[in-house]
Amino acid sequence: MKRSLGEELKKRKVPGVLIPGLLAAMAMGWAANEIYNKQNFYEIEAVFPKTAMIGGTIDGDNIYLENGQSIRLIGINAPERGEENFEKAKTKLDSLTANKKVYLEYDREDDGQYGRLLAWVWVDCESTPDFLPYDYMRVGYHRSRSGLKENPDGCKEGKLINELMVDSGLAKVETYKDRGELKYEARLKE
Repeated sequence: MKRSLGEELKKRKVPGVLIPGLLAAMAMGWAANEIYNKQNFYEIEAVFPKTAMIGGTIDGDNIYLENGQSIRLIGINAPERGEENFEKAKTKLDSLTANKKVYLEYDREDDGQYGRLLAWVWVDCESTPDFLPYDYMRVGYHRSRSGLKENPDGCKEGKLINELMVDSGLAKVETYKDRGELKYEARLKE
């Protein structure tokens, strides 16, 4: 059976968040040769920024950066528009991130079902954090290393926004069906 181009890109470990854009670019005549030579797409900071200024909040588990890029806080789920505590969750996330420089740490899952990047969001770090690679937790398809409990080097005094939203009671820990454990999943569950 012939594999679709999208399936082939996934096999080559192209992050899911890039695939729709790449397919559209290819349909318009872009030669895809250079993507086959990329070893680590997470090094493309235009797609996977490491740090940025907050542009604002969308709701209690989504922010956008000054450049307009949307980031979904991985590992948590907050009330959606029209649900109880939606405004409280949005206001809380805004108070934690407004006018802040954030550091984005990626995990084994890179994009949500709506094409947003999924990230752990850190603030108030003393220097640029030394994050473990996005695939650090992956041992096998459904197997993972033990979750991380400590803040990364460079952010020992910093705060994990995803965790603060859970601690506030305005977001719940979100586990992803049929996927391995995320970096700070066990920490959030405590």
